[in-house]
Amino acid sequence: MMAAGLPGWDHDVSATCAQVGEHALIRWIASAVGSASSADVLLGIGDDAAVVVPRRNHVDVLTTDVQVDGVHFTRAFCGAADVGHRALHVNLSDVAAMGAQPRVALLSLGLPADLEARWVADLVTGLVTAARAARVQLVGGNISRAPMLFVDVTVSGAAKPRHLLRRSGARPGDELYVSGTVGAAAAGLAWLQSAIGRAGSPSRPSPQGAETDAAEPGDGRFGERALPSAIEAALTRYRRPEARVSLGLQVGRNKAASACIDTSDGLADALRQLAGASGVGVRVDAAAVPVDPAVTELALRTNEDRDALAWSGGEDYELLFAVPRRARRRFLHASGRKGLPPVTRIGMCTREADCLIVQADGRESPLPGGFEHFSSVDSVAGGRIPEAGA
Repeated sequence: MMAAGLPGWDHDVSATCAQVGEHALIRWIASAVGSASSADVLLGIGDDAAVVVPRRNHVDVLTTDVQVDGVHFTRAFCGAADVGHRALHVNLSDVAAMGAQPRVALLSLGLPADLEARWVADLVTGLVTAARAARVQLVGGNISRAPMLFVDVTVSGAAKPRHLLRRSGARPGDELYVSGTVGAAAAGLAWLQSAIGRAGSPSRPSPQGAETDAAEPGDGRFGERALPSAIEAALTRYRRPEARVSLGLQVGRNKAASACIDTSDGLADALRQLAGASGVGVRVDAAAVPVDPAVTELALRTNEDRDALAWSGGEDYELLFAVPRRARRRFLHASGRKGLPPVTRIGMCTREADCLIVQADGRESPLPGGFEHFSSVDSVAGGRIPEAGA
């Protein structure tokens, strides 16, 4: 049976990567990307390497991140297009945290021989769609047979040197702001894990297409027909995060922040990383932290730890800023533009090296940790999927 609904894809829906072959996959990817002209790209897919035109008076900002099946995602929870979207946006978030404009991307795929080739095509479609929305051009990459599925993306961005944001610029007295809400992605993941635990592992879906290959909590397999809106939104935040590129650009161009980092491994981890790089301490007002409504909803319905999800839950890809008091108005003006996520003041940087949470009654406690690969204790709150097979 031929697969339908994917332009240019003329392989059987059940064909594996081994049956379709590397060269056929590469040809289809090249056709899916197309040859749209760009002032940034002199030569894209089709040669030994891409050729990118440097921007005058700008520096290149480079980042790479890998998404590994069973560690960063599982096919039981995410569709193929979700994985492609995620793989790009985790990199866009790093570029955003530097105050840079993303320009081009490279894609490398490690594919098991028995993986459905159509699943790969849907993954690429998700990534290319996300790239076009972000005005990023996919200019090349690599495909390899591998014992497990992984998706490795590299993104290059550009920024004027004076507009770059770093982790290391915060000073005592600077105020701390975070964009959006925290804990949403971890709550979405925890809900999926809890729901599958209640309903039993869903069967592997047929390879009809990535948009339907992930288990949905409202599809009957989890025993629920409808979900609270906060949980639905959290599932989207987990499956398809949105990097805060425009916010990072605005703050960088206005030189309104002394330091910035994204919250890929949780708010607490971001605070510790920024403090360590800048040589300062932090005091965070617990009551001020914008905890996502899904965190509270989940804690009411399950045994999940609200504080762990809020402080240590990763993969929100929000931005944490340190802002000098003299730049506060400039920062709020830059971050308050239409279409940007809200920012919330949550604390300040201190001369003392301690990283503390301050409760409403004045009680102080150390910041918890965030997700860390190879740590002795795996945690759902870290935003990763320990031993989650698909």
